[in-house]
Amino acid sequence: MQKITIKDIARECNVSLSTVSLVLNNNPRISEATRAKVQESVRRHNYQPNNNARGLASRSSLAVSVVVPHLGHVFADVYFGEIISGIYDQAADDGYKVMLDIANEKFLSTKEYLGLLRSRKADGMLFIGANITDEFPMEFQESAYPFLLVNHFYPKTSLNYLAMDYRESAHKAVEHLVGLGHRHIGLVRGTNTHTGIEFAEAFEDYCIELGIDPQHLHTVDGGDDWDLESGYAATQQLMQKSKKITAIMAGNDRMAIGAISYLDKKGIQIPGDISVMGVDDIHSAAFSSPSLTTIWHDLYELGKQSFKRLLALYKKEITTCQERLPVTLIVRDSTGPVSVIE
Repeated sequence: MQKITIKDIARECNVSLSTVSLVLNNNPRISEATRAKVQESVRRHNYQPNNNARGLASRSSLAVSVVVPHLGHVFADVYFGEIISGIYDQAADDGYKVMLDIANEKFLSTKEYLGLLRSRKADGMLFIGANITDEFPMEFQESAYPFLLVNHFYPKTSLNYLAMDYRESAHKAVEHLVGLGHRHIGLVRGTNTHTGIEFAEAFEDYCIELGIDPQHLHTVDGGDDWDLESGYAATQQLMQKSKKITAIMAGNDRMAIGAISYLDKKGIQIPGDISVMGVDDIHSAAFSSPSLTTIWHDLYELGKQSFKRLLALYKKEITTCQERLPVTLIVRDSTGPVSVIE
């Protein structure tokens, strides 16, 4: 028996190839009557769609570009790994392939990011790890190409993004630490992302709102790498700033674990002398010593939802996306009541 093709389905239903492809891709623009007719033909012939044929018929590449920053060992990084895993799994569920691209000098200077979309090699682009100095995303403000920032945003722009709620993360962190009686707090902040800046500013503002003396808030820049070494070095600076600090808030878990490492080396008890807290709840947070209190950011789900939003932008089911995902406080052993309340 000759294998049924998408052309056969289209001919039998008296519709175009693109219409069949749109039905197979669950596009909402197709009328219910046409959808039912095509689906019945597909079932009757037990037609198994070929991804390449589907893509050609709908002018879809059935692929998306995921752009990550030009960093050493970026694919081994747990933060990027969780988000990319979510994107990949959701893309696979929707019949899409994922192309990983690194925003290196060649990628940017040749504007390969636009070439991928113009040539229809990708239906859309997700950008993970943007920072405040990146300029190429601005080209997508006036572009019709589907583009979404993942866990980042640019204030006062129309760029699409999906991010964790960093202001709410700051509120939960402050409520936890202040609720434990901490009044002298150190903050290791990241300054090269707008989400990091937003978290730090919201943390400081909410501390003051809850009655913390601004002079008792001590802040150091954790650098651009957001890693263990950054947290270690920043904690050393904090301890030189003030001997009264009873809690350290780090902008992410890796810096928090670096802070724990420094304090442990100096014989400072955690949380007896100083409480330490992070953000993200990466896998190793539960296995640090002591286990890390943190704000859970479901990075895997963020990846899945980011792909869903990008696909919705591509299919024109939505026209914009500037959304935040909820966060959760995870209390473990690295935070406790302050030993002396002033």
